[in-house]
Amino acid sequence: MRVRGEWPNPIVIRRGWARAVARPWNSSRTDAHVRLERGSARFLTEAADHVLGLGATAVISPPLMAGTRLVWKEAGFEPYTTLALLRRVLDGREGVAEALRTVTDTEWRRVVAIDAAAFGDTWKAELPALLEALTSASKSVILGIDDPATSALVGYAIVACSAETGYLQRIAVDPSFHRRGVARALTRAAHTWCLRRGARSVILNTKPDNEAALALYRSEGYTILPERLELLQYSGGRPE
Repeated sequence: MRVRGEWPNPIVIRRGWARAVARPWNSSRTDAHVRLERGSARFLTEAADHVLGLGATAVISPPLMAGTRLVWKEAGFEPYTTLALLRRVLDGREGVAEALRTVTDTEWRRVVAIDAAAFGDTWKAELPALLEALTSASKSVILGIDDPATSALVGYAIVACSAETGYLQRIAVDPSFHRRGVARALTRAAHTWCLRRGARSVILNTKPDNEAALALYRSEGYTILPERLELLQYSGGRPE
């Protein structure tokens, strides 16, 4: 097995054709995240064991659809949590707030701070995870909205588009600006951005008990799909 990179930075794990990418979950947790790009259950187990050997207490998968979970379960991963999956058909009538703009590369520190304030230690995404979301598709952007009084960034959305499907990958708002229309403006701007790049629908996910987010998305025309995404967790001991 070959490993490129220096933990706790993201590392690439390879054995022949098989390849996985691992990183810490975030700086407040001792868990790690592994993304399998290609390879067997045996390779996935070896990669996860390697990450545990670096000091992680558990290894967590990306959100998985039902059809992609088998290799993870064969590798010894077990249920961790689920996410609700929502979809909205784009109809060409999306509104955009005037204050929206594209976030620049010099603003990552502020983006990370907003995310931490919005999601807390358990679910906050730091720079490696945010870059992962941004590079998940060939077309992507970070949209931002500023405080009119100070011009400071107060909310962002990472949006991607592949073929005719858009993805609202991540959205976070400074808690002091909650209930002021920031999340709604970002959501609508994401719709417009996807529509202009040929998307006919947008997909997103959220925790199934996040009532505030679900209420917002329902009011913006989203429907909850029957299937949920699932995150799986590995703490050692592949089943025989």
